[in-house]
Amino acid sequence: MTVLVVGGGITGLTTAYTLARSGIPTTLVEVSDRLGGKIRTESVDGFLVESGPDSFISYRPAALELARELGLGDAIIAPTNPRTVWIRARGRFVQMPEGMGLVLPTRLGPFISTDMFSPLEKLRISLDLIQPRDGRGGDVSVGAFLRRRLGGALVDRLAGPLLGGVYGTPIDELSLDAVVPQLREAERLHRSLLLASLASGRAVRVRGSGSPFVSLAGGMGQLTGALVGAITRSGGVEVRMKSKVVSLERHGGGFDVRLANGDLLRPEAVVLASPGPATAGLLETIAPAAASCVRAIAHGSTAVVSLAYRLDQFTTPPVGHGFLVAAGEPLVIDGCTISSLKWAGRAPDGSVLLRVFVGSHSPGALAGSDAEIVALVEHDLAQMAGVHGAPILARVARSIDQMPKYTVGHLERVAGANEALAGLPNLAIAGAAFRGVGVPDCIAQGRAAAARVSEALQGVGVR
Repeated sequence: MTVLVVGGGITGLTTAYTLARSGIPTTLVEVSDRLGGKIRTESVDGFLVESGPDSFISYRPAALELARELGLGDAIIAPTNPRTVWIRARGRFVQMPEGMGLVLPTRLGPFISTDMFSPLEKLRISLDLIQPRDGRGGDVSVGAFLRRRLGGALVDRLAGPLLGGVYGTPIDELSLDAVVPQLREAERLHRSLLLASLASGRAVRVRGSGSPFVSLAGGMGQLTGALVGAITRSGGVEVRMKSKVVSLERHGGGFDVRLANGDLLRPEAVVLASPGPATAGLLETIAPAAASCVRAIAHGSTAVVSLAYRLDQFTTPPVGHGFLVAAGEPLVIDGCTISSLKWAGRAPDGSVLLRVFVGSHSPGALAGSDAEIVALVEHDLAQMAGVHGAPILARVARSIDQMPKYTVGHLERVAGANEALAGLPNLAIAGAAFRGVGVPDCIAQGRAAAARVSEALQGVGVR
């Protein structure tokens, strides 16, 4: 029994690792010259630079469980205090109210006193307390759902930057059912979203829970590095780098898989953990209906610009974890994380490390050279944060047409792809394009894909 895993990102690595633990011979092919996918940590002159995700959510347990399983329990770290976040809206910075949940307040006092909203806007938000349930079925956009209940100000200044920024999709296109189904459930159970969020906040305070985000002391690359190490030690996984799969066809009960160098592989099962567009292309011949569903999942582009400065290059020393930019601001920047203030050990003393996100507000900027993108970001930072002089370190990491957009109807498209593959139990698709873009989501999908093909081959689950 053999399995081919296509894609060496966190999903594919988790799949191969899980299969290796079950004793199933596996081949992992990766088109690039490195493993880890979007997760990439670089150590440069005392700076720990994250080109992809810098953390993961702890209340979705898959990533925490895997980190501990790989012996990284002591490396798990929480963000530092104070955990202040700012919103850039209407030409100024406003501190996000303390006690904010996903997009709603979990504490009443800070929300009442915030100057992010005018008295009339707060009155409109409070109408949620008397709004009836909608009761209609079918997916809608997060923006439309929240505007109906809470008005446009909260959507444009809070929910849009918070959720739209994470998914790289305008909030009025973002799928409610795929991204925040808990909001629909909150309306069903509590009728009022505000009442539901305040009740959730009280429960969290009783438990004494801190930030939901955690990272690793050595950066997120510590996780993928540990996975690669475990796979290597297992002896049950052959890793082939710079290997592009160009065709996938049925062969008896298994598959014929042709690589760009002409090699032919004949695995008995296949897991496609490649980016959505690549997965759609490989499914075209073997499962055209599934390919059509996957191809309908739009993908966008983004860039992470990491810049380091001396502290004395700031007119005023930075405070907090960073800021988000509301739509409509005349800026290239979508948001900025002050990595050296958010996580310990990210920069030498007397210096500041920033992670700046570009692409949602000004997609045209991504067509420029690295130097041009850095210059645009420097201009915005000089205006907003009082940064002067050239950075002492600059890195640009682009993700072109690799960021899945969970638009309205996303879960229907995913369900359609899975239904079209129902007759091929030894073929699985997994990754950020389908059921969650976060690290825990991708790890969970890798485990599930390994279980699917293992059951098809052995008739038992993967332990």
